[in-house]
Amino acid sequence: MSTIVRAGSSAEFLALVPHLLECTPHRSLAVVAFADGRSIGALRIDLPDPAVGADVDSVASTVIGMACKISRADAIAAVVYTDRRLTDAEDLPHRPLIDAVRSRADICGLHVTDALVVGADGWDSYVTPAEDGPLPLTDIEAREDLPTVDGDQISAVALPEVAHASVETVARLLTDAEHLLSRSRAAKRLSGRHRSDATKLLDVLGDPPAVFEAVVASDSPLDVPRLAAMSFCLQRPALRDVALMQWVGDLATGDATYRAQFAFAEGRAFPADLARPMCGEGARPDPTRLHRALEACRQVAAASPRAERPGPLAACAWLAWAGGRSTHAAAYADQALAIDGGHGLAGIVRTLVGHGRLPEWVFERPAATSRAGTGSSPGSRVR
Repeated sequence: MSTIVRAGSSAEFLALVPHLLECTPHRSLAVVAFADGRSIGALRIDLPDPAVGADVDSVASTVIGMACKISRADAIAAVVYTDRRLTDAEDLPHRPLIDAVRSRADICGLHVTDALVVGADGWDSYVTPAEDGPLPLTDIEAREDLPTVDGDQISAVALPEVAHASVETVARLLTDAEHLLSRSRAAKRLSGRHRSDATKLLDVLGDPPAVFEAVVASDSPLDVPRLAAMSFCLQRPALRDVALMQWVGDLATGDATYRAQFAFAEGRAFPADLARPMCGEGARPDPTRLHRALEACRQVAAASPRAERPGPLAACAWLAWAGGRSTHAAAYADQALAIDGGHGLAGIVRTLVGHGRLPEWVFERPAATSRAGTGSSPGSRVR
């Protein structure tokens, strides 16, 4: 159920922007899109650096182009978040960027409801600057009727903590399972308990779609056997892709993709309808499934030995990208590439983000939730 949260002033609106983005932006440009007076989405990008000759016109064109793709959008509000002080400055920082954003928005038929800046020592409006200088940051008070927003746009990519004993057990299970599969000499030296545990893991892996569906059936943390099973699968591209397509679809999609992978290995063509979501095409996924899958993959990455982390991290990157969180997607992909510079999926996601490409379903918005000049409980995030 959507919650309508009204904001009667620019300061109240600024208090709501972090809730729309699920983070407190840092050195960022945030754009909130509206339709018929209600906020329907928000996007965030890093501020271009004037010192390196950043092309603000190109940045503005990209940002407004993305805003225009949000279905039903007819207006925007822009907010610059900067570390610079506003007091005593000859002009508000990043004005050329905001001027370019307003110009592109006008060309595209988007009304600009406001353009604001939050600096190190206050906030102000580019449209109607305060006569006596920037206004105090204390105006932007946290709303008691909304949950606290912790961290900036990159904080959420920190992997969760996993007990060292669990990490060791996952590593042992993976190693023992590999020995059993390869029928190596080491397999013959496994203790009865270790052999039993590895055999149970391989038995569970006999039905990967069932494993993947259990992951998104609830938001409970994964136990050690499931962490090991997921790590095993996410390290293998064919199984990983089954998981990703199942999480954006359903169990039937996973079963069909699993069968298609076997057929493809035998030389048959892979069905185009099953492959489309990997490129961000098709029906909008269930956000709950995406969120649970991402959290599970984060746990798996944290529990996997470093050498085995690229697979889970790449899955995190793709799931973040699928949810419209390009900043997070790039961060996960970079972590994977730092371990394995040639990792295929991580490299693909990094390229997609670098070119500003997002899934088409990100721009298909559900029913609107709040009045313009107001904010709302988080809906769309494009970061």
